[in-house]
Amino acid sequence: MDIVGRYEFQVRSYECGAGGVASLPSVCNYLQEAASLHAEQLGFSKSNFASEGENISWVLTRLRVQMTRYPRWEEKVVVETCPRGGRRITAYRDFVLRVGDEAIGVATSEWVIIDLVTRKVVAVPAFVFDHVNDVRPPVLGGDPFAKLRWAGSPTENARRFRARRGDIDLNGHVNNVHYVEWVVEALPEAAAAARDFEIVFKSETLAGEEVCAEAVETTPGVWSAHVASPAGQDHVVALVRC
Repeated sequence: MDIVGRYEFQVRSYECGAGGVASLPSVCNYLQEAASLHAEQLGFSKSNFASEGENISWVLTRLRVQMTRYPRWEEKVVVETCPRGGRRITAYRDFVLRVGDEAIGVATSEWVIIDLVTRKVVAVPAFVFDHVNDVRPPVLGGDPFAKLRWAGSPTENARRFRARRGDIDLNGHVNNVHYVEWVVEALPEAAAAARDFEIVFKSETLAGEEVCAEAVETTPGVWSAHVASPAGQDHVVALVRC
C-alpha cells in the first residue's frame, strides 16, 4: 500500500534566523505536526486512543534528519510522511520535505507508545501495522540509526536551561523539539544548520527541572552533543554533521 500523508507548511518569519532561513527546530516541528496529523488520519493518534478509553500516547525515541538545504521565509514546504513498519514495541515513520518539485530533505523516526499513568512502554497496537507503506523504500535505508553516546566530558561551558511550563507537551513532559533547540544552543553557529542531524531520546524532563547542554567536535565538521541532568543522566544524545 502506498499510504502517504501530505501536509503543507509556509515558513513564517519567526521560524527563521537573521538570514531568512528556517531553523532546524522549525523543520523538526513540521515533521512532528505531519506525523501527528497523519496518525490522526489513519486512526491511531493520541486522541484516537483516548476515544477508545486508552490512556496511551506516542513518544519519539529516535530521529534522523538529512537536509540538502533549509527552506526560506515564505516558501511553502510539503512534508510527505508514511509509516514504515516496526516491531512489537517500536514503530517507524519516514518523511520527505519538498519545495515545489525540489526535494530539500528526508527524515526517519522511531516511536514507542507509553502508558500515560505508569510512564512505561507498552506494545504497539497490532492494527497500527496494518497501515505500513510497503511500496516506497526507506528514505535512509533499512538501518539508519547509530548507537549514539556522548563523546565528551563535563565542562564549564555547558549551557544550562530550566524546563518551562511552555516547554511541556500533550504527554506531560518536555517536547522533543525543545531538546533540539537546546542542542543547537550548545553548537557553534556554523554547525546549527546541520546537513545530517541524529538524536536519541533517553529519558524525560519535567517542568521546572534543570538541564545542561554540551557539544564537542569529534572530527572536523562532526559534533557529539547531549542534554543531561546536573547529575549527568543523559536525556538526549545527538550527532551533528555539518
